[in-house]
Amino acid sequence: MDMARNKAKKTKTNKSRGAILDAAAFLFSQHGYKGTTLRDIAAALDMKAGSIYYHFSSKEELVLEILTIGLSNIIDTVVRDVEALPKNSSTKEVLVTAAKAHLFALLEKGDYTSTSIRNYGQMPEAVQKEGLVIRDKYENMWRKWLQQAQDKGEIKKSINLKVLRLSLLGSFNRTLAWYKKGEMSVSDIAESQVEIFWSGIAGDK
Repeated sequence: MDMARNKAKKTKTNKSRGAILDAAAFLFSQHGYKGTTLRDIAAALDMKAGSIYYHFSSKEELVLEILTIGLSNIIDTVVRDVEALPKNSSTKEVLVTAAKAHLFALLEKGDYTSTSIRNYGQMPEAVQKEGLVIRDKYENMWRKWLQQAQDKGEIKKSINLKVLRLSLLGSFNRTLAWYKKGEMSVSDIAESQVEIFWSGIAGDK
């Protein structure tokens, strides 16, 4: 009986923790980290603000977990889709696939991923440092792909790969500011963004 009671209590606790994370991710994505208080999150769940401290010691701990989940969603989606490509895929095919996966995670997977991008600059320095470890892991994947392309002559030697990498990822993340569902598909946006960087915008004349 005690074992069943403890299991039920643990399940309820996990659900409560998940509900807090979901509500916080939604509010952070809508109003920003600085514009959202623990009281706001508690009110959205019809609970007392003090109840949140049973699960999270601070607002910083709460947003760090959301940041970790959001960034991990992007990485996991990109890795899954790129690893599913044929081994003889071109660099451009890899980049387009990675771009599509990145945007899908960002635009279609909800509040955790958008919060991790939109709110990063508002987060406390300690939280940003924790997130930087995950971001570096992701950026290293792009470093490798772009370096391989340059080594094979697919990208000109004169191109600064750091500028290219940050410009690509920045364009993906900036999509959050203007994307409207139904105007363009995520796939079309990703293909266009990669094409602009890959082939340039200059015409034949």
